[in-house]
Amino acid sequence: MKFSPKKIKKHHVSQLGEYACGLACLCTISRYYGAEFSQEKLRDISGTSQSGTTLLGLIQAAQRIGYEAKGFEAELKHLAELEGPAILHVVQDQNREHYLVYFGLADGKHWVSDPGVGILGMEESELTAQWKSGILLRLQPTEALQNKAVVSQSKKRWFVSLIAEDIPILIVATVIGSLMAGTGLSTAIFSQRLIDDFLPNQSYEKAIMGVVALGFLLSFRAILGYIQGVFMARQGRDLNVRIVASFIERILRLPMSYFRGYSTGDLIARMNDSLRIRNTVSLITGTVIINILVVVVSLAFVFYQSSLIGFICLLGVFFFLIAGWKYHAPILAKQKEVMAAHALNESQYVDSLTGMHVLRSYGKEQEYQQRIEQVYGMYQGKGYDLAIIGNNFSFWTQLIVAIFLSLLFGAGVYLIFQGELLLGELMALVSVGSTIVPAVAGLVVANIQFQEAKVAFDRLFEIAGLEVESDQEIEENNDFKADSPLLELDQVSFRYPGRTQILKGLSFQLEPGAHLALFAPVGKGKSTLVDLIQRFYDPESGAIRWKGQDARHTSVRTWRKALGVVNQKEKIFNSTVFDNIVLSSDLKEQERIAKVGESLGLWNLFHGLPQGAMTLCGEDGRNLSGGQRQLVGIVRALVREPQLLILDEATAAMDWELEEQLITMIRHYLQKQQAGLLMITHQPSLAARADRILLLKDYQIAQSGTHEALMLSENDYSRAINQILQPNQ
Repeated sequence: MKFSPKKIKKHHVSQLGEYACGLACLCTISRYYGAEFSQEKLRDISGTSQSGTTLLGLIQAAQRIGYEAKGFEAELKHLAELEGPAILHVVQDQNREHYLVYFGLADGKHWVSDPGVGILGMEESELTAQWKSGILLRLQPTEALQNKAVVSQSKKRWFVSLIAEDIPILIVATVIGSLMAGTGLSTAIFSQRLIDDFLPNQSYEKAIMGVVALGFLLSFRAILGYIQGVFMARQGRDLNVRIVASFIERILRLPMSYFRGYSTGDLIARMNDSLRIRNTVSLITGTVIINILVVVVSLAFVFYQSSLIGFICLLGVFFFLIAGWKYHAPILAKQKEVMAAHALNESQYVDSLTGMHVLRSYGKEQEYQQRIEQVYGMYQGKGYDLAIIGNNFSFWTQLIVAIFLSLLFGAGVYLIFQGELLLGELMALVSVGSTIVPAVAGLVVANIQFQEAKVAFDRLFEIAGLEVESDQEIEENNDFKADSPLLELDQVSFRYPGRTQILKGLSFQLEPGAHLALFAPVGKGKSTLVDLIQRFYDPESGAIRWKGQDARHTSVRTWRKALGVVNQKEKIFNSTVFDNIVLSSDLKEQERIAKVGESLGLWNLFHGLPQGAMTLCGEDGRNLSGGQRQLVGIVRALVREPQLLILDEATAAMDWELEEQLITMIRHYLQKQQAGLLMITHQPSLAARADRILLLKDYQIAQSGTHEALMLSENDYSRAINQILQPNQ
């Protein structure tokens, strides 16, 4: 494959997380073919988690976005036969798996894009040492590959929607800025007239009038600056609220599959990045436009007074722009690295602080302190690298300023000696020329800030641009069959993207009023089945039906309203027990749930707490025991009067007395409401109480029946029961 090492730099995409190298490689190749994809979108469809991306996941993601993707085992000599870039699976630092994009051989080196470093030219021995597996993923674009312009248009539409309400304020601020720029020449013009006219001619009246006029103009400019500041503060506040609100709205509507691969700290860091966007919008309207007008008006004034000094000013502007262009790419690259490191640092903080109980119990405070310091040190190291580049840029700009002002004074003095310029005119030119320097410097710095905001905007759009979970109201067919089971799974199979199949051909039915138990060891796909029933994921094959009707013919919102799901570890918010059960600020909803809970006798279960249902739970429920947390979760589900109650190891932390009391109440509820209960458990004592038991083994239902029927044969359930009855055998 023929290519230029210099040209491939524009295609490089840095990874946005520790485990996102495969995603960055797909983005790099997509840029090469003129397409653009966010790493967050690819994270979802590739099955990337915090353990990375499998080759199967990359293949599936590449096929979804419009590539023909094939994996091979190859040798180094085969790389010369590639017609385009390919992804190599390598091992770095002896044990760290990684992905690289291979472009080709040039200047005696193998050129790759390393998502964690950049474009590298590797010696043959170096590449061979890393590419030990010989695994290669070849991608060929198809007509389905999305053009980069489509993504660009989506970004523009989202940004315009955010600032649409601010356009009148921004226009007013721009007009005010233009007036401020126009008054900027007042001091220079007054200085010129004062030195060349008023003082030599002793025109006291004109001098006094000039001072008064100058004072009026400067005061007027100060008032304009104050008004503009008020407008921009209001606009900045409103814009920041809208950006974060839009971001939060998208996060809350993302498919559950996305949250398998995200970190809380990363999302927090992205939300904090919204401040950069707000500052940049304020910068453009409040500073950039003023600086542009200052440069244009000042250059016109200088050229009117002296073409020689005008050309010197143009030369200074030119070198300023060259310096800005030279440092643009390095600063932008370092800013991306700093933001990614900041997100990783936030994640490390959250992870360590929320796990403080475990660290104290096992005496690992020192270990995790070192981890925090290591990650924070890396973050500060990235910040230091950015600061050094910024310092280098500052040095060259200051050097240009020094040379520029020296030339300006020298040319002015020369013109005075030649009789082509008066002293007052020189002072005016120096004054105006001095305003050009900071104005141009401001434009160059603004461009850097703009690029920084662009990085932040891209990071936000990676979330905002994701496809949200479908919540549209579809034409529902509520003509349910009276004799149909409440819930039916028909040959349902499932796998996470990039992973092996974990559910194979599951089929069972749950009748109204029935109690069904799914019995299986830990880690055999029980919780995944619960996610499928809640429609957090779609089955790979098969169908899920509700009262004889396919789930796809019912909206997600309507479907989930019929379910009450309790997981082994329920989320407890920092509020009262009652608030955690209600999950609503609506007074009518609170009253309804209070009555339902009272009719079912649920509030009596909290009499053991200090303030009953009004007891504060603390952050993440730290004031409650494990059993009390699960009790809150079960009551939370029951007060919604679900038609199907699903308990996923939901009583594992309870004492036997509370568990017995709850099971009795639930069975009474089932008979009264003709609802169904699906209990997911690995405890045989709980499964024994069900009307029917399903045995899940090797990711499929191996056997089913009543307790009595299953005890007649040799199986996992009967062995577990016998172990309880005869523990010493």
